[in-house]
This record gives sequence, C-alpha cells and structure tokens, in this order.
Amino acid sequence: MARGKVITTHLRTGEPNGIRTVFISNKICEMIVFPKSEFEMVSKLDESSRPALYILLGENENGVAQAYIGETTNGVQRINNHKNHKLFWNKCLMFVAKDNSINKADVLYLERKSIELATDCSQYGVLNEKPGNEISLSNYQQDIMDEFFDDVRLLASFIGCPIFEKQEKIHTKKGDNLFHITVRDAKAHAIFNETDHSMRILKGSLLPQSTVPSYRDGEKRNAIIAAMSKPTKDGFWELQQDYVLASPSTAASYCSGRSTNGWEHWINDAGQSLDELYRSE
Repeated sequence: MARGKVITTHLRTGEPNGIRTVFISNKICEMIVFPKSEFEMVSKLDESSRPALYILLGENENGVAQAYIGETTNGVQRINNHKNHKLFWNKCLMFVAKDNSINKADVLYLERKSIELATDCSQYGVLNEKPGNEISLSNYQQDIMDEFFDDVRLLASFIGCPIFEKQEKIHTKKGDNLFHITVRDAKAHAIFNETDHSMRILKGSLLPQSTVPSYRDGEKRNAIIAAMSKPTKDGFWELQQDYVLASPSTAASYCSGRSTNGWEHWINDAGQSLDELYRSE
C-alpha cells in the first residue's frame, strides 16, 4: 500500500510564482524554485551557496520546452555564470541538502543520473552536450544519493515540471476521455483531462501541414508541430510523441491549423462534444 507524503512549500516572497522552497517532511532534499528575475534575492539565501544539482528551464524560439542540467559546489555562484551565457532559461530548480550533507562527488553523480533520465523521457529538449561524469560512490552513499534523486523527481513533478516522467502508454478505449477532431481533414485523437482541462494529443495523430492565413499563431504552431512530427506524402504531419496543450481550443487550433473552438469540435466515440459533456447544465 502506497504511503502518503507531506510536502511543505514556503513562499519566500509571499508570491506563488516567486521564490519557493519545497521539501518533503523527514527528508534532506530541499528544492529552491525561482524565476530568473529573482536571482539576486535568491543569492542572499544561506542554502543557495551549498553544493547543488540545478535545472534551468525555458523554451526555444519556437516555444519548445528546453532544459539544462548542471551541478556545482556553490549553487548561486555557478548559476550566476549562466545568466549572460545561457539566455533561454526563465526558471531554475536548485536541489540542495537541508543539512548540507552532500558534496561534489554526490552532485556529480546526481547530474549524470538526471541527464540520462531527462534525455530518455524526452519531455524537454536537454541542452547538455555531454552526459556528465561517471562517478564511483561507495555502496551506501550511492543508495543515499539514489534516494535523494527519487525526491528530486518527486519535487520536480510536484511543481509541474515533468522532466523526469516517461510518457505512459495510453489505452484508447471507451471511457478514457478519448476525443477526436477532423477540422480541415485533421485526423487527431486526444485525451481530455477533467481536472485542468488540458488535452493530450496522441502520437500518430495526423495534422495538416498548412495553416489558414488568418491564424495568427500559425508560424509558432508549425515550428512546434514540425519538431515532433514526420511529414506524410499527402501533406500532413504525423505526431511522433504525445503533446499536451493547456486547453481544448488551443489543442484544436494546433490540430486544425486555424482558430477552432475545441469545446465544440472535440467529439467522442458517441458523437458527444466536450461542451455537451462538461459545460451543459
């Protein structure tokens, strides 16, 4: 039976999108989350100068999520070097030990594990050119760091960063909130999330390569879809991985290549729209 966990979040500036420290009760791993704009304030925190694993998060010019993973014996000192040399990032996750018990070898070990798993999961474009250094730890210390890394993964996921999560195979059968869209001859399938109203467009969906001239996000849409698809002979993009978008209408527009009301045009196997199922009185 799975046990519950208690996770504490401290809003250091009182703002939900400002500086946060997040940790699991009775564990030594502490995560400091901060936007790039708050770096100077973070640099004044005592724990920010400890040995750390860190992840810089942002997007490329096409809106595709990217990440750079690193390690350092002094968190803010190393990240300060990245402020002017790595321009893509807008948020940082920094993982330290609450009791200052980890060292250089430990964070090197964590860095390599992080790069390997993040690359394998493919949720973000990992910008590291090298896989990290191979580090030999004692058996007991490796066990400690593996447990620490489990907490890193949990905390990252907790604040909405799925960099270490593998896309689960989704069984598309009735009752799974499976919907379809055929606007502009698209043949797209997606899973609707009732909690946050996001849509997971499924691998194998066929989306038109062209967009209508009036679609103002066409250039951005085309670049993102092209980066995760392969072209077909009949003018479609075939998605090579699942892709999550924040709302039914954004997902419908990306699938069709024009502005589209997703609540009306996502239809399930029974012919019912999202609007009928979730917004009708």
